[in-house]
Amino acid sequence: MPDEYDTGYGKPPKASRWKKGQSGNPKGRPKTRSDLVNEAAAILSEPVAARTPEGRKVTLAAYEAGYLGLCKRGLKGHVPSLIAAIKIMLDVQPALDARELNDRQRRKNMIARLQKMGIKVPDRWGGNDA
Repeated sequence: MPDEYDTGYGKPPKASRWKKGQSGNPKGRPKTRSDLVNEAAAILSEPVAARTPEGRKVTLAAYEAGYLGLCKRGLKGHVPSLIAAIKIMLDVQPALDARELNDRQRRKNMIARLQKMGIKVPDRWGGNDA
């Protein structure tokens, strides 16, 4: 077999071949929108240390701290922050109300089932109103 290596279609020169362990796509697959949203959610759910006006140390989720800062800035007179805080509140409040209504209905159903089985439900759990 000759020492020379033939180059041509399907036979790239040895110098320009992939090196062992080298990726064909060094930047990797582009991140999708869902990947970015998941990463943002993970970052925003991490705890953040803050201090109250009295100097007491509290721990908040990053999104809570961000919303609190937005509200404070808006109340100091920064109109875009105030508008953003109100918009977030209007978007989030219906979802919170629906969740609370769902939880209340689930609790009433559970109490009704317990009472139907003959189990006495304490008043503090809502045994009278179901």
